Amino acid sequence: MKAAILALLLSFLSVCEAELLRVGLESQDYLPYYRALPGRPAEGYAIDLLQRFASSQGMSLELEALPINRLHRNLQTTDRLMLVFPDNPAWSRQLKGDVRIHYSRPAVRIVDGSLVLREHLGRGMAAVRRLGTIRGFTPEAWLQRLQGGQVQLVEASDIGSLVRMLLRQRIDALYANPEVLRYYLIEHTDLGGDRLQLDPELPQAQTAFHASSLNHPELLEAFDRFLADQAAELAQLRREYGLACGPSDRVEALPACNQAAGAP
Repeated sequence: MKAAILALLLSFLSVCEAELLRVGLESQDYLPYYRALPGRPAEGYAIDLLQRFASSQGMSLELEALPINRLHRNLQTTDRLMLVFPDNPAWSRQLKGDVRIHYSRPAVRIVDGSLVLREHLGRGMAAVRRLGTIRGFTPEAWLQRLQGGQVQLVEASDIGSLVRMLLRQRIDALYANPEVLRYYLIEHTDLGGDRLQLDPELPQAQTAFHASSLNHPELLEAFDRFLADQAAELAQLRREYGLACGPSDRVEALPACNQAAGAP
């Protein structure tokens, strides 16, 4: 009995002494990929991915949701954050300045595109005069027309506001990730997931979620190994979060859709 109690105590102390993996996330509702809001438990595919990575390293995950300005300021001026996720070398360049930040390989591949009302499919770029997007997001695929003045950018604080503007035709298209938009429509409206549709004739772009770090490139190397070793398990995890077979899944190195269809 004493031996069992001692083993339990040692196990408890081991958990308590586990090194923390402190990860900063932009305070954002971007389900099914992630939702990280102050005062609420973080959730979504990316959170599950980070939990699995931390466990694989014998670490305990600690998440901190921050506005984007504070997130990058804390990364650069304090030792608190070990990683930021998601991040990308092309994002927030002005906030990052000339600081040398290290990045992992792509952890999640994303397609961002132009979505319109179902009845407006195929009208072409000339029909889009007002483009909606989340405040702080850069619609890379539209930059030339935005800079040329052919299109006006309309920003909103969240996906719900953009959907309402599109339904009222205050904007002609919205630029977003189709999986995030579909999730919002199904979970928060009675419109159905296909009321707004990705228009293949309008600009879209591929991007990716990376982990970044200022002072811990060794963690990024471990993260890269984890992504490679767990590729099949992470594809299955995307299936569980409803991310299989969408536009973003089809550009993954190992699409979850293949697993869903029973393909090798």
